[in-house]
Amino acid sequence: MDKNFGTLYNKLTNLFHSNTSSSSSNTSSIPEISSSLPLSTFLDRIIPMTTSSSPNNQRHSASRITRQISIKTNDNQLSNPNDLTKQQNKIEERSNDVQPDLVRNSTQVHYEPILSVPGMDDTEFRRRGKEMIDYIADYLKHIKERRVTPEVEPGYLRPMLPKNAPEKSETWENIMEDVERAIMPGITHWQHPRFHAYFPAGNSYPSILGEMLSAGVGIVGFSWAASPACTELETIMLDWIGRMMALPAGFLPFDPSRDNKDSDDDEEDDEELCSESDEESRDDDLHDSISNGENNHGQKSTRHIGGGVLLGSASECILVAMLAARTKKITSKRQADPLMEDGQILARLVCYTSKLAHSCVEKAGLIAMVRVRQLAVDEHFSLRGKTLEECIRADKEKGLIPFLVSGTLGTTSCCSYDNLEEIGEICQREKLWFHVDGAYAGSAFICEEYRYIMKGLQYADSFNTNPNKWLLMNFDCSCFWVRDKFALINAMSVDPLYLQHKHAQKAVDYRHWGVALSRRFRSLKLWFTIRSYGIEGLRHYIREHCRLAKVFASLISMDNRFETIGDVTLGLVCFRLKGSNKLSQKLLLSLNDSGLIHMVPSMVNDIYIIRFAVCAKHANDDDMRIAFNIIQEHADDILAEYRAQRGGRQSSSTDSLDLAIKQTAAINNEYDTTKSDETISTEVLPETSIAPIIYPATKVRANTITTITPHHRVTFEKPLTNLLKDKRPRPMFVRMVSDAKLYYPKRTTSQLSRQSSLITPRARKRIQSDSGHHTTRSSSEKYLSRTVSILETVNSDEGELDDKQ
Repeated sequence: MDKNFGTLYNKLTNLFHSNTSSSSSNTSSIPEISSSLPLSTFLDRIIPMTTSSSPNNQRHSASRITRQISIKTNDNQLSNPNDLTKQQNKIEERSNDVQPDLVRNSTQVHYEPILSVPGMDDTEFRRRGKEMIDYIADYLKHIKERRVTPEVEPGYLRPMLPKNAPEKSETWENIMEDVERAIMPGITHWQHPRFHAYFPAGNSYPSILGEMLSAGVGIVGFSWAASPACTELETIMLDWIGRMMALPAGFLPFDPSRDNKDSDDDEEDDEELCSESDEESRDDDLHDSISNGENNHGQKSTRHIGGGVLLGSASECILVAMLAARTKKITSKRQADPLMEDGQILARLVCYTSKLAHSCVEKAGLIAMVRVRQLAVDEHFSLRGKTLEECIRADKEKGLIPFLVSGTLGTTSCCSYDNLEEIGEICQREKLWFHVDGAYAGSAFICEEYRYIMKGLQYADSFNTNPNKWLLMNFDCSCFWVRDKFALINAMSVDPLYLQHKHAQKAVDYRHWGVALSRRFRSLKLWFTIRSYGIEGLRHYIREHCRLAKVFASLISMDNRFETIGDVTLGLVCFRLKGSNKLSQKLLLSLNDSGLIHMVPSMVNDIYIIRFAVCAKHANDDDMRIAFNIIQEHADDILAEYRAQRGGRQSSSTDSLDLAIKQTAAINNEYDTTKSDETISTEVLPETSIAPIIYPATKVRANTITTITPHHRVTFEKPLTNLLKDKRPRPMFVRMVSDAKLYYPKRTTSQLSRQSSLITPRARKRIQSDSGHHTTRSSSEKYLSRTVSILETVNSDEGELDDKQ
């Protein structure tokens, strides 16, 4: 130690020693160097350390120590229990080596007290996490006590919350109080036993826990290197579910013919032995499949190239399939004619689907910039091969290029099924990509009795289903299988340097299998749920929903005022109130307005129907009877209102005719009196032209009826029953769901002009000039000229009741 520094050290230690000595010592002697304070104590007194007694400081000082947490299982044990202790000792030794440098620089560093970071620490997270589990369990247990649909208007939440984010942290109690005060009043309770809209929103406790663990580990599994377990578990889960549903072996990620082998090492060795020749043959096979553009399932069976991926929704699956098919067709056409540009091919591509297919097919066509033909269905609401073949022939004559057909198993409107066998044979002959959307019905394939629906799936190039609908998985989770994974990767692959890793040739990187790069650990909830329920438990859940749907259909058939539309095969029942579409529309509006039950409409072949889906996890026969009783009560009110209105129209029409006769007689009397006066008067009056009386046309309002007589028209108010008078304005949510026509009207000329940037000037001019000639306009122009609504064909006038009623 330097002499000057030693002298300074002695004086300072003497000073601190004298201050800390007891008051009883009266002697003041300067201690020697040997009796001075230790260096660590000296530094602790001249440098403020963070080892105070406050809990926050203790937490921050403890953060300097590296801790390793090891989850001990049968397969994962610490090889040496003393490894953690040795590692901590090494860290302490390194910190002691750094202390002399701290001593030299101690006079130049100014330390400020460390403030506690706001938020949630480990202890509070444990407590609040348990409270949240209790909150979720209580919510699901008592959910039937809540209103099914919210009774709020758009913009309700803004006045209930501050305009700006809080500057300082708030307590967790206040946050949860606001959840009940502001959030829950605007929630549509999809798990409610009276929720029968759309399709089931799968949910279960194992799935929730798997989602919690996925959020807890907080990974982004875009590649194998980003998180190997995320990638490999996803592949295994897709193979599990594919085998559960008995999908064709070409879709499975693992080749079933190699199930009896101990590992995949043999396959890797075989690939290494013929590395160059195999790579060349694989490229040749892939080139041939792309250039031919056909479903060479028999040729591809020699080498397993199928696979699957978990995506967010069926909409994303259909878009990915369309992009892969588009790339494959463009590549094959460009190889056949190298002088043809990609844009020329793209402008001629055509996709085909059923008119009852989900709207995501049309949306995917807008994104992929291809035409989408929506084809008519038969009496069973199924797309048949003959209809597809005729449309393909007509498009080819126009110089267009068919490239994809999207079939549906379980349409959203009425759960109908396209004829996959007829469509698949045509796709194979015409060399088209055949995608099958089984978002809802696909999950039923785990039950052997429903596998007849998938007849013809062997022709498909890709298939998707949503476990988050009917396999007790919470959203989002959609399984997508493809028969040729290389066709998919070629359309999606982008490989920058920062995403590459050394195992890229052996491992699967799912970033090449979809639109998004970032990916969640979705396979965890699949793994948790399948293991918790087992295949038998999931089968029982689906079979029970199908049985309850038939129970509800039998209740509907007992009331002759209703009729079912379509076949009831799975968990959906489509019914309507006999008569005009307007009666069923009013019934649904009244039901949703009550808040006791929630359903949505659909339109099939110009028939307005009400969809009743069995959605609740623990639904039973009593729920079906309660729902039917609610529907019956509101149907009674709707029909009573209708009969009162119809009776009022008939009596009012009679009164108006009597009034018209009296007024006509009075006019005739006045005319006769004038004529007699003219006869008596001897003075000849000049001739004057009498202008005819023109009665102004009376506009028909919603609450008026106009009756035309030979001489005039009479307008009077409709008789309103007490039920109509006492009704309050319906919430925006109810009106929007039950009558979408009100919120998706036909586009006006001014609205079209604001969308002029979406089309070329020539097409815009043709839209404005040829508004009446719809046959000369393309599908994109028709889309811009009007917004498609399922309720466009609903008549606005009052419905008529059948004579049988």
